[in-house]
Amino acid sequence: MNGTKFLRAHCCMIVWAVLIATSFFAAAEVSPAVDPVFLTILRLALSASLFLPIVLARRELPNGLAGLSRHALLGMLLAIYFASLFEALRYTSAVTTALMYALVPLGTLCFELIFVRRSSIFQAAPMVIAALGAIIIIDNGTDTKSPVYPLIVFGIGCIAMAAYSPLSQRFKGFSLKGCSPSAMTFWNMAFGAGFLGCYSFFTGGWRSAASLQWSDIGWIAYLAVFATLGTFYLLHRSIGILTPTMVTSYIYLSTVMSTAAHWYWMRQYPSIADLFGMAMVIAAMAVLISMSQRAAPAIVR
Repeated sequence: MNGTKFLRAHCCMIVWAVLIATSFFAAAEVSPAVDPVFLTILRLALSASLFLPIVLARRELPNGLAGLSRHALLGMLLAIYFASLFEALRYTSAVTTALMYALVPLGTLCFELIFVRRSSIFQAAPMVIAALGAIIIIDNGTDTKSPVYPLIVFGIGCIAMAAYSPLSQRFKGFSLKGCSPSAMTFWNMAFGAGFLGCYSFFTGGWRSAASLQWSDIGWIAYLAVFATLGTFYLLHRSIGILTPTMVTSYIYLSTVMSTAAHWYWMRQYPSIADLFGMAMVIAAMAVLISMSQRAAPAIVR
């Protein structure tokens, strides 16, 4: 495959990592008085609406019932992840959720071996090194103690997100073949918002809209445009050029960025252990990037 496409895909994922790193801190700024499911509905619905004119202009409708069901499944995974993030942030810090998210690539590797059936096992060694580097940062952190409940809740969301990229890659080879990044982003988020909307209607979570402040609306708009629409558009642009495992491995880079941002805002200095963990992550990412062109995505039918 053209080396320029690989370079562009990696550049897209670097931007993705920056947006992911900032999303945890932005999500933590939203008032905890507002129902997390209702917040997720607003976030997904606003993101989807921004792509609606493009989808209508191109007439990019799902490919029959099979296409609708695939978008629905992917939308459900998104809904589970975002709802779990907002719920977890009620009880734990943004740093904890950001560092937990760093374990998603290992889950993606497992799902990729199941659904895509690639030889991605060769990427396991550098991914484990990067994960160990993230764990060193977690264990050495000063703001990572957390009750068990938010860890379990966000852990479920991380599993859902780990399955998202491999399933997207798998579906693109079958019922969603030819679906553009814009259409994938729109339909998946529209279904995710729809599922959560039904749930919120029956549970009454929508009533918490009365607690929204203008500052909350501003943060939700930021999350919708940059941390949701932007990241998933970049994700779907890169899937198909890079493997799902390589794409989600950029979570490790976002971990380093979010931790460094935390040190800066809290006026803290990294310890030797912190720097060692970050060096492990960066070195492992360099190896993964060098391996990426030799592991172009392919679907085994």
